[in-house]
Amino acid sequence: MQPKTAIKYFVYIRKSSDREDAQTLSIEAQTRSLTEFAKNAKINIVETFVESASAYKTGRPKFNDMLARIEKGEAMGILVYHLTRIARNSFDGGRVIYLMDEGLIQEIRTPEKSYCSTIGDDKFIMQIHFAMAKKSSDDTSQFVKRDIQSKLLKGEWPLSAPLGYLNVDKYGRITGYRYNNEKQVLLEKRAQEENRTVRRMEPDPILAPILERVFSIYATGAYSLDEMRNKSFEMGLHGLRNDTLLSKATLQRIFSSPVYYGAIPWGDIVYQPENLPKETVHMPIVSKALFQKVQDVMNNKSKPRTQIHHHAYTCLFKCGECGGMITAELQKGTVYYRCTKKKKNFNIKCSQPYLREDDLVVLMEEKLREHIIPKDFIEWSLAKLSRNNDIEDKKTHTILAQQRKQLSQIEIQLSQLLKLKISPSNANNDLLSDDEYLAQKNELLKEKVTIQEKLSDTEGNVSNWLERCEQFFDFAVNIEEKWVHGTPEEKKIIFSIIFGSNSLLKDKKLLVEAKKPFFRTALVVDSSHWRERRDSNPRPSA
Repeated sequence: MQPKTAIKYFVYIRKSSDREDAQTLSIEAQTRSLTEFAKNAKINIVETFVESASAYKTGRPKFNDMLARIEKGEAMGILVYHLTRIARNSFDGGRVIYLMDEGLIQEIRTPEKSYCSTIGDDKFIMQIHFAMAKKSSDDTSQFVKRDIQSKLLKGEWPLSAPLGYLNVDKYGRITGYRYNNEKQVLLEKRAQEENRTVRRMEPDPILAPILERVFSIYATGAYSLDEMRNKSFEMGLHGLRNDTLLSKATLQRIFSSPVYYGAIPWGDIVYQPENLPKETVHMPIVSKALFQKVQDVMNNKSKPRTQIHHHAYTCLFKCGECGGMITAELQKGTVYYRCTKKKKNFNIKCSQPYLREDDLVVLMEEKLREHIIPKDFIEWSLAKLSRNNDIEDKKTHTILAQQRKQLSQIEIQLSQLLKLKISPSNANNDLLSDDEYLAQKNELLKEKVTIQEKLSDTEGNVSNWLERCEQFFDFAVNIEEKWVHGTPEEKKIIFSIIFGSNSLLKDKKLLVEAKKPFFRTALVVDSSHWRERRDSNPRPSA
C-alpha cells in the first residue's frame, strides 16, 4: 500500500433534487469545504468530478467515468463530502467496496473520517452507511408513492400544474412563479360565484379561455400543428418560462392530455372525472366531446398513406345523375374525376363525362368565393354581437346564480335531514322513521339531479357563442388566402368544412349546399342591406 501522501485522489461532488438530499450542502459549498480540507491535509488531487444526479438509481455518467479511470490506475483514492454522495443504491455501493477489496481503491476520505481498504471494520461501516442511505431512499420512494396515491384517491392532480392550470396551496393561494395578484383575485371571485372553495389545481383565469379557443380552432381540422403554434402565440399562449412559441411537441402533449377535460392520467390508468370526488377534482377547461374531436383530427392527420396515387378530392362528391361516388384515376399524367357507376354494390348506367382535376378545382374555387365575407361586415357584426353578448351574459349569470342557490338549498336540506335522523332525540324513530327518511331523501335526491341537469345545460350554453362567432369570421375572412396557398389536402378540408362531403357533380357543374352557418354567408356577400343599416346609425366622429 502506498503512503497516504503518495496516493492520488479523485474528488467526487454530487447534489440532487431528491428529498433525502434536501439538507446536503450545495455543489459550491461542498467544493469550498473539500478544497480547504485537501489543502490543509496536503492531499494530492488529480481531478474533480461534479455531478447533479440522484444516486438512487445506477447510471451516473461522471461517477461511472471516475470508477473506470480508477480501474485504469489513474487514482487510488476518493475524496468526498459524505459517503452518501457516493451511493444510495446497492450496486454502486457494492462496486466501490469491491474495488477496495481488489486494492484498486486504497482509501476513501471525508472531512470527518478515513476509510482504508486494509481495515475490515472500515469497509463494514461503509456498508452500513450505504445500506442506511438505501433504506432512506426506499422509505422516501414509498412515501412519495403513498402521497401520490392519496392525492389520486382524493381527485387531486399530484404534480406541477400543466399549462392552463395553476397550483393552489391549502390556503387557496397560487403557488410558485405563476403567482399573479390579478389571477388570485379572479380565482377567488369565480369560486365565490360558484359557491365553492378554491381547489388545489384551478384553471388559469387568463390562459384557460385561450386554451379552450385553441382546442376549438384545431378541432375544425383546418389548421396544421405548425399553424396552430403561430396562432396560439398570437392569442397569448406562450411558453411557461419565456415568451417563445410553444414547441410542436408541447402542443401535441396539450392536445392529447385528458387532464384538460377533467380526467387524471397516471401511468396506464386514466381516472375519469365522473369517478372522482366532485368536491376536489379540478375543473375542466374543455368538454370531453371537444377533446375527442381534437383526437380525431390528430389521428386523421397522422394516418399513413397507403395509396400509390393519392387523389386529394375523392370522397368529397357524389354523382348528380345516379348518386354514385366520384372517384379519380391517373391517365397519361393527368388526373380525371368520374362517377364510379356503382351504388350499393350494383352496377348502374350513368352518362356523366370525365372531368379534369384542374377544372374541378376551378369549380370548387368559384363556389368558395361566394362565401368570402367582407372585412367591413365582420367589423360591423362583431360590434353588434358584442353588445348582444353583454345582455345574454347578464341573463345567463342570473339564471346560473338562481340554479346554484337552489342546489345549495337542496344540499342543506339533505344535511339537515341526516342530522335529524341520527340525532339522539330520534333514537326510537319518534321524529323520523326509516321509511320517512328514505322517502324524503329520495325526493330531495331526485330534485337535486333535476337541478344539476339544468345547471349543466346552462353552463354548457354560457355565452361563449361570441368566441365561436369570432372563430367563424376568422376562418371565413381568410378562406381565400388559405385556399390560394394551401395544399390539395388542405383545400379539401376547407371545402368540406363549408359544404360537407355530399356535394353533387353533374354535367361538369358543382351543385353544393353550404352547411350552417356558411349557408348565410353568400347572402351577406350579395346583400347591401347590412351596409344601409350600418350607415344609418353612424358613429360620432372623433
